[in-house]
Amino acid sequence: MMRSVAFVILGLISLCLPAAGGCAAPSRPVGIDWPNVEQAARRQLERGLRYPDNTVVRVEAVEALQLDTDKRVLPWIRTALLDQEPAVRFSAAVACGMLKDELADGSLRNLLHDEDASVRVAALFARHRLGFTQDSGKLTYYLLDDKDAAVRRNAALVLGLLGEPGAMKVLAKAMRDPDEGVRQHALEAMARLGNTEAGQELAFMANSGVGSEEVFAVLALAETGDSRYVATFRYKLSTAVHLETKLAAARALGAFGYDDGLVLALHALASPPVRDNDPEDTPQRQSLRIEQMACAALGAIGSEDAVPELSRVMNEAKDPRVRVSAARAILRILAKRDAQPLPWGSGGEPE
Repeated sequence: MMRSVAFVILGLISLCLPAAGGCAAPSRPVGIDWPNVEQAARRQLERGLRYPDNTVVRVEAVEALQLDTDKRVLPWIRTALLDQEPAVRFSAAVACGMLKDELADGSLRNLLHDEDASVRVAALFARHRLGFTQDSGKLTYYLLDDKDAAVRRNAALVLGLLGEPGAMKVLAKAMRDPDEGVRQHALEAMARLGNTEAGQELAFMANSGVGSEEVFAVLALAETGDSRYVATFRYKLSTAVHLETKLAAARALGAFGYDDGLVLALHALASPPVRDNDPEDTPQRQSLRIEQMACAALGAIGSEDAVPELSRVMNEAKDPRVRVSAARAILRILAKRDAQPLPWGSGGEPE
């Protein structure tokens, strides 16, 4: 179900949209030691940041830490700027940019000369966010002229995150790129910047019936913040053939303040259904995908009813990627509960 994304794991930029109504939050489940749950989730992310055996675990831990407004997480993210893997350095630079971490600027300047072009792209993005825009025009070269499609994808991604309407023309040119991933990233970036035609194209893709395209389109539409697409999300939640699409729709609805997909996501996390007749998509891969998507949906929905199951998964899942996803979801739910940082920062979303 995953689109091809260089250095960007689905969910790099969390869906952070204002609530548009929806169901009232359920009463808090009893029998949970809430401070310890938060501490356990944070410890899980710290371990993930240092996990030596899988780059993706470290990337996802960085992305999760990005959601915290407590400035004491910033040194953790800064350490990832020095990671031996370009993917982690890329994610850390994006996080420093999203959080406008001024103390990271020295390291970000060094990353402008990183051996990996995608890391240089992320450093340009972060420094632009810090107000150093003199070199930002180089992002156009990386988007349109770099020989590596992965670099072009990442350039399209960060141009969308910058929120600069002036990037629309160059992103439109990227829609002619021979690489599908570049075109998808450019389309998502244009929709995020408010381009109506891009939004219409994503809406068409969401209803195309192709599983991977549906998931991409639903999540991209949610990031536009346009409540007109809520009906589309509800339709996909109720009618989609693929569970991944339903979970994407549940996550999108949660970002708008609706808990329609709560039961679905809880069931998927507790017992992920898999097919065993596809040699190119093993049950292990399917289970990982479903569990991570269910965690993301539950985090976006924000219901405290999900915390016991997420805690179980965070403590018992064999795959560290799932444990990190569960910890991230728990911290999002706890942040939503109090609407302000708890001691040692459950935090909210970055601006």
